[in-house]
Amino acid sequence: MDSIKSLKFTTLAENLVMAGGLGQWGFSLLLEVEDARGRARNVMMDTATIPEGLFHNIEHMELDISDLDCLVLSHNHFDHTSANIQVVEATGGVKVYAHPGVFDPHILKSASGKTRDIGVPEGQGIAELEAVGAEVILSREPVEIVPGLWTTGEVPRKTLETPMELREGAQILTEIDGDWRSDNLTDDQSLWMDLNGFGAVVASGCAHAGIVNILNHVKGLGGFDDIECYVGGTHLSGRNDDYLDSVLAELRGFGFKLFSPCHCTGFKATSRLWKTFPDAFVLNYCCREIDPLDPPENRVM
Repeated sequence: MDSIKSLKFTTLAENLVMAGGLGQWGFSLLLEVEDARGRARNVMMDTATIPEGLFHNIEHMELDISDLDCLVLSHNHFDHTSANIQVVEATGGVKVYAHPGVFDPHILKSASGKTRDIGVPEGQGIAELEAVGAEVILSREPVEIVPGLWTTGEVPRKTLETPMELREGAQILTEIDGDWRSDNLTDDQSLWMDLNGFGAVVASGCAHAGIVNILNHVKGLGGFDDIECYVGGTHLSGRNDDYLDSVLAELRGFGFKLFSPCHCTGFKATSRLWKTFPDAFVLNYCCREIDPLDPPENRVM
């Protein structure tokens, strides 16, 4: 297994924010890595909900995304895909990796029958991406996007975890071949790598596949004994105590050195995760920089 030589995460869009940044209900993450061949690479995961907020934070951090190696879309929801075109335009053309189901129609249907689109917004799809210079690469299988950095592909659902908490009677649906079907968010995927001198690292957009499912899947893909680092959403927001108890019991079996949940995690779950992993926990927020190789004593909450 080829190892990444260095890694820095920068949270470009998230719910929480410190001075100077702009927060939003959305998610975007920049990964700056020295790949397995010693070459500097920049990868963006997801493009948030509000393009203006995303680009404000990019400018505030004095980041240059014109040299992105690729954009990865973790799943179909609008709060992760609303600035696809603007990001590709800023690069002058770049590879965009996604599951084939990302660009299918997706809706939320309430118990009363009202529906609203929750998928990739109009004007941010494949045709528009290709028109501004993107090379769209769709795969259900894991893909090595730069040497040593991989997507998970589809994640097998082996636990009792569910994609998201819904109000009673509500459904999430996707249209396939003209049919509206229950949407299990099979398009949800994460990024993973082996960081040299540290161990297995996972970055997720929302973890709709279930955080425990994702971590176990990555262990199998990389032949890892454990997962040392997790950064990203967990979709534990709104979950009842029994569900949280079950997930936390499973997570305690991992030897995290760094655990930084955000976005769709929710306050209750975030506080419980902090208590569960006090030495590994890192609070995430817009413009936060995280280097897994930094010693814990240098991490400012």
